[in-house]
Amino acid sequence: MTRCEKEVVRPLKPVFYRRYVDDIFNRRKRNTNDEIFDQLNQYHNNINLTIEKSPTKFLDTGLELRNGKYKTKVYRKETKMPIHWNSKAPKRYKRNAVLGDLHRAKRISTDFENEIEIIRYKYKNAQYPYRFVASIIENFRKSQNEELEDSLIIPDYLFKENKPNILIEIPFCDKNEKKVKDFMKKFHAFTDNNFQLSVKWITKKIKSLFPLKDKVLHPSCKIYQGVCSCGVSYIGETERNVEVRWGEHNRPFGTTEPSRHIANNVNHVFNWTIVSNAPKEKRFRKNLEASYIALLRPVLNEQVAFNTLSLFRNGVT
Repeated sequence: MTRCEKEVVRPLKPVFYRRYVDDIFNRRKRNTNDEIFDQLNQYHNNINLTIEKSPTKFLDTGLELRNGKYKTKVYRKETKMPIHWNSKAPKRYKRNAVLGDLHRAKRISTDFENEIEIIRYKYKNAQYPYRFVASIIENFRKSQNEELEDSLIIPDYLFKENKPNILIEIPFCDKNEKKVKDFMKKFHAFTDNNFQLSVKWITKKIKSLFPLKDKVLHPSCKIYQGVCSCGVSYIGETERNVEVRWGEHNRPFGTTEPSRHIANNVNHVFNWTIVSNAPKEKRFRKNLEASYIALLRPVLNEQVAFNTLSLFRNGVT
């Protein structure tokens, strides 16, 4: 794509062109042909782009064209909700969630004040205290103003010796979160503030306590046995899911021996079990099936010619 842009896009000098991986946003003059789209699709056989005219979003940015200028805002999915206030997670995680939304809104939106009101409403629905969200927004505004004022000032950390950093890991719970603040104050007072102390909360995900979804097993490459209610048996092999293969055997209109047996005996039912794992390569799988047929002598396999055991692919010379 980089070479394609160099040879196709640059010579055309578009009004506005941006790409992220395979998502392209291009603006052209009104009442002009879209030469970029046509030439990009003709550049290589593997390039097959589609077009959406007058898009309302690009990646996570909402777009609106007003008087020839674009107004941008943060594009949010309606179903996506932040971490709930009552969830058992460190307060720092919740504070960082609000901060992340503020940083994204500042970088993307042309109407930051409107984005702040949307963020307030978003976290209000998640039961966040009003004062908690308001204090984060206020501190964010101050930090943004300080960055503008101090942009030409050399930071202090370039002149001061970096403090040794100490990282402690603590299992998270509400009780520990309340006590850690007092602990950090006492630690800095005891060490005369000569160390940088960081806390890493050890949390557990729900999936570590119990599975969130039922396990779906699709065993394949197996040697299996089916025993009919009348006592006759059958040995088979499959590279596919065994349950799919057993379903084919249970159809009275099928072409396999168990199918023919069920068609001739309407009330008969097969009970299927896996006998052994089998290699993925068909030749070895057939050899293993032949070994079990020779060992167990199933009645239904005697009606067909089973595979001859072959130890060498091309015979012996």
